[in-house]
This record gives sequence, structure tokens and C-alpha cells, in this order.
Amino acid sequence: MTASTDLRKPRKLAMLALTAASALALFGAGPADALPYRDTLTQWADRLDAAAVELDRAPVQTSTRIGEGGLMKLGSSGERVGRLAQRLVELGLLPADKVSEIFTTDIDHAVKAFQIAQRMKPDGLIGAGTRAALDRTPTEAAALMRQSATAMRSFRDTAPDNVLVVNLTNQTTTLVRGGEEELTMRAIVGRPSRETPLLTDRITHVIVNPTWTVPPTVLKEDKLPNLRAKGTPGIQNAIVYLDGQEVAPETVDWHDVTPGRVRIVQQPGDHNALGRFRFNLTNPYDIYLHGTNEPRLFARELRSISSGCVRLEDPRRLAELLLQGSTVTPARIDRMLDKPQPQWIKLPTPMPVQFVYWIATVEADGAVRLHPDIYDRLDDAPAAVSAPAPLPNTVPAAMPAAAPTTTPATAPVAAPPAVGQPDAGRAAMPLNRSTADKAADKSSV
Repeated sequence: MTASTDLRKPRKLAMLALTAASALALFGAGPADALPYRDTLTQWADRLDAAAVELDRAPVQTSTRIGEGGLMKLGSSGERVGRLAQRLVELGLLPADKVSEIFTTDIDHAVKAFQIAQRMKPDGLIGAGTRAALDRTPTEAAALMRQSATAMRSFRDTAPDNVLVVNLTNQTTTLVRGGEEELTMRAIVGRPSRETPLLTDRITHVIVNPTWTVPPTVLKEDKLPNLRAKGTPGIQNAIVYLDGQEVAPETVDWHDVTPGRVRIVQQPGDHNALGRFRFNLTNPYDIYLHGTNEPRLFARELRSISSGCVRLEDPRRLAELLLQGSTVTPARIDRMLDKPQPQWIKLPTPMPVQFVYWIATVEADGAVRLHPDIYDRLDDAPAAVSAPAPLPNTVPAAMPAAAPTTTPATAPVAAPPAVGQPDAGRAAMPLNRSTADKAADKSSV
């Protein structure tokens, strides 16, 4: 019997066990017609409430908790593997006589069936996301659905017609203009020790070909040790400053140099950690949106891996839409990309941005999905997911064309003096860093 054949029965069982698994409930026959975004939020909230009612009606079942711990996969062993196997039995995915404290092929197939049913990547790995979904009871799932439904209705009633919505739990970014959804893309958000905060903010500038100034924590814990050990920061095409003066790093004895005296700026280009586009916000934490030089990371299902900023899958398209109707056309953006220096563009009207924490969402075919609680906010979820204070609903549905003048409002402007300065805002944010986080800093922003 092939592995593909082995998976058929667990897949069918997984679909029957969705309600008990509390991670995916199917409602509706197929994709809904495009609706105004507020109507879409209403439809989503109603669907979440309906799914919660279905879970309330489900029979009470035994629910073995796997509990937090390290990654489990084929070949792993221990008490948590035994609890995993028992949980899969309860969900109807594993025969009772296959329970084992060794992660067997039978358990691997059952885990993959569970992941397929929940539209997760069927890799057989029990990481934080899959473990949380397995541990979740119907009562807990129903409560999360109702929390998200309440948050969506609040957002619907207070958000402006023009807004960029960043949902941290499913790592997506959606542009809404004139009340209509124009663009949705994958995003990468802060990892648990470097949470992306829930912000109400606005985009004021688009920067084509940005530089990247190494944040203080990364400088202190990674790049300065590199300078001391190897005479190089380990960043491609970077300029190193000591006491405000550019230096050849290999000529300096860095052992007695303190981090506050050092600044490292990566120059523009495809190698730059911010990619080719940066979208400036106004918050004091130095949190902003940008591209990336590692697009492969968007293939991950769980993308909470940055140092706090939000990376965008298609920043070029977002820039074009934000600048639509202005003097900065796609052809002009092409010319800017060919320039070696950063090109600053001020938006005629800032674009509101709201970060949300909707753990339950509704997919195009009506499927309800519960996402991992990446920042462990379940206890304070009602406060965390509440829509931020409304912004004035004055942003036009489309950017107005710039008035004919020798200096258009959207013409590239000189970079403010603060650009390239040390990241003082992020240094002030409390950090609880693990060894893995420090390693990730080498490429994460």
C-alpha cells in the first residue's frame, strides 16, 4: 500500500472531525461575490458567529492536551508524543491500537491528515501552530470566533473607507480604498520576542531604493562582535561609521569600541534587507513596512519571523496603488529603481494603517480558520483585537493628480536628516530574546 493510499482514510476522517478539532468549520457552498469591504466584514462576522453556535452544539468530548514543548516529528519519542497520539485517537484520526510514545508512520499520516483538513502545510511537523490547533477545545474555539466577530464589527463601524489592514495572526496585508478591497498579499510580522505592536498609524512616504541602518540590538549583539572577530560587519555593501566618520572596518581595533559609537548603513540594491521599497509610518517604535531580499520566506505558512517591522510580498504593487493618480507613474518608478540613491516620495494624502489581531478568519469558500495565537494574547484577546480609534474618514478613494507646478507634491524629496541615524525607537522597546532570535537577527528586520 502506498503512502498516498494510506492517507485516504485519515483525510476522510479528518473532514468528519473538523468540528471536534475546533480549527476549521465549513459554511457556504462556494466563494462569495465581491462585496464592499464593510459588507465582507459583516458576512465574515456572521459566519464566525454561526460557526461558534455549531461548536456550542457539538457533544462534549474528551480532549487530551499535548502541551507546549519542542518540535515533534517522525522518529521523535517521549510523553508528549503519547499525548499527541491519544489526541489523534479522540479526533478519529488514529486507531486506538496505534497509540505510541514513538512518532510512528501511522501518527505521521494522521497528523498530515489533520493539517490537510485545516489547510495547513501537511508536513507532519508538530510545531507551535499545529500543536495549538490540536489542543484547542470546541469551547475555546467558539470563544475565539466570537471575539474575532466582535472585533470585525467594531472595525467595520470605525475604520475609514481608505485603510491598509495588517492582520498579524494570519500575516496578511489588505489595501482598502473607497470601501473596496484592492489588494491582499502575504506579509511577514515580528516573531514572539519581537512583537509587531497593534498600531493605528499612517503611511506618509514611499522610499524607493531605501538604505537600511542596522538597529541597535542587532548592532550590539551581532554586528559589533563580527567586527571584533573578523573586521567586517558581515553585511553586503554596507558602510561602517565610527564616531560619525566613515571608516574601513578592517583598519580599526573594535575591542574597546562601544555600540553607541558605531553606525552601519547598508546601501540600496537587491541585496538590501528592506528590498527596494520602504513605507514610512509615524510611530515612535521605528516600525514600518518594506520589501525584502528573501522572498522565499513568504512560502512559509507561519511567517512571524521578523524583528518587528512588516515585510510585504508585493511592495511594488502597493507603491503603484498608493501613488495612482499622482505624477509618479510605474514608468517613473522604473527610472527611480535605476538610480543609486534612495528616492523619497511624499504621499499627497497619508494612507491610514491599522494593525489587527483577528485569530479567526473566513476564507473565500466560507471556511472558518483559526490561526495560531502568535503573541500569546488569548487571555487579553478582547482588548487586543478591538479596532483602534478611528481615523478621520477623509482620504479620497484615489490619489488626486498633482497640480501642475514646478515642484509636484509627489516629487521625490531629499531624505530627512533622521534617515540613516541609529534606531533609537526600537532600542527602547523591551526584548526577551532567545538564542534562536539572536541568530535570526542576522537577516531579519
